[in-house]
Amino acid sequence: MPSTQAENLIKTTLETYSSGASHLNSILLWSQFQDRTEGNAEVGFWEEENLAPFFSEKNGRETSFHDLNSTRADTPKLSRQEEILRKLQWSNYVSLSRAFKDKLQIISAREDNWDGKESKKTNRNALNRASTTLDDFLMAVIDSGRVWRMPFVSSDEEGQITIEWKNGKQELHIEISEDAEEYIKVWGTNIEHEMHLGFLKPSEYVTLWDWLN
Repeated sequence: MPSTQAENLIKTTLETYSSGASHLNSILLWSQFQDRTEGNAEVGFWEEENLAPFFSEKNGRETSFHDLNSTRADTPKLSRQEEILRKLQWSNYVSLSRAFKDKLQIISAREDNWDGKESKKTNRNALNRASTTLDDFLMAVIDSGRVWRMPFVSSDEEGQITIEWKNGKQELHIEISEDAEEYIKVWGTNIEHEMHLGFLKPSEYVTLWDWLN
């Protein structure tokens, strides 16, 4: 496939996905990048002319979650596919982050009884906490070479931010108030045996992501 056509496919895939309109298929993205490098991602992949279309200033600056929290030497070595997916998503980081921040902005405009069911408006501190948490979660997932999926973001009757991902029968829910962050793993309807509740920790972001996916 001509490189310009493959570049357009990758760009369209990332833009559509970052808007939350569809699920990003890592296999599709990988095959598109292989086409971009004429089917050979091993030879010449790291040459500047191959990477340049995806790392321009307008797409945002690549920043590593692990560069902010530890050293790259402390992290598991990524496979070639994971490294490529990591770099492609970092190049689209601004759009991926903006997609959920736009949702939080909509929630911030809600007043008490916004849904006609006496639900409370969300505290500003909870909104700020949710924005930081989602951004850190996004960076952790991208930097691990996993593929980020846009969550459903809303607020509940108590004004807490609710974040949700679904993958078949498995669901990951995060609830964020102004002073706490909790997660619920759901894989059935039995509260005792098919659900697990815990406090959300940055060290568990990738583990939770792997469980979901």
